Amino acid sequence: MQGPDFTRPSATVLEQLSKAGTATLQTILKRMGVRRVWMPLYPLHPGMRCVGPALTIRSVPGREDVAPQAYAPETRFPGHPDAAIDAITPGDVVVLDGRGVVDEGLFGDLLTRRMQEKGAAGSVSDMGVRDSARILETGLPTFSRGPCSPGGTVYNIDVNVPIGCAGVLVCPGDIISADADGAMVIPSALAAAVADEALVHEDREDFIRIMLAQGEPLQGLYPMGEVWEAQFRQWRLQEPGK
Repeated sequence: MQGPDFTRPSATVLEQLSKAGTATLQTILKRMGVRRVWMPLYPLHPGMRCVGPALTIRSVPGREDVAPQAYAPETRFPGHPDAAIDAITPGDVVVLDGRGVVDEGLFGDLLTRRMQEKGAAGSVSDMGVRDSARILETGLPTFSRGPCSPGGTVYNIDVNVPIGCAGVLVCPGDIISADADGAMVIPSALAAAVADEALVHEDREDFIRIMLAQGEPLQGLYPMGEVWEAQFRQWRLQEPGK
């Protein structure tokens, strides 16, 4: 089943979110009362990161008697997520539920290359990935349970439906942010508010770093009390571009 297309966020919101790490974004959502957003899925190579709306894939376990149907035309049990890849709009992050398996991988370098050609911003997979050296050649930010050799035996039956990825609900159009600390989901309805708060949060931590470098103690500075908060707000008004 292929669900309906979804509304993408503005370029401004994505740019603001891209300036904040997942640790910052998770903290902001926690303050908003949303806690179950972080997924322990890590980059294939240090330095990879991505931010973009989630294009979701739901998979189910393979079974030997169904395997001959996996690559038949109009099959109910697709072995490759062709429909999902065809649905990619530039900037999307492809999110696969993957069931948490670590001994097989659906995404290898060929599917990754196709996702890259369609303009995907990255992939997040709750299973292994294979052909990891060649995936690295594509440069597409890739987050998963880790490298593996065996291919995937899952059937990719649904596209653009709500999924559970690494124990976290991901709805089509939710924003995915992924970096060295893992991947996380930002509910689409909260994306603009989180983006605005992220700018202030990052500036506040920059201010704290500057104060610590000047020898200020942590007390009242981190976590920030009212006196330091007032000084931070004044500093932020005086800083160019803040």
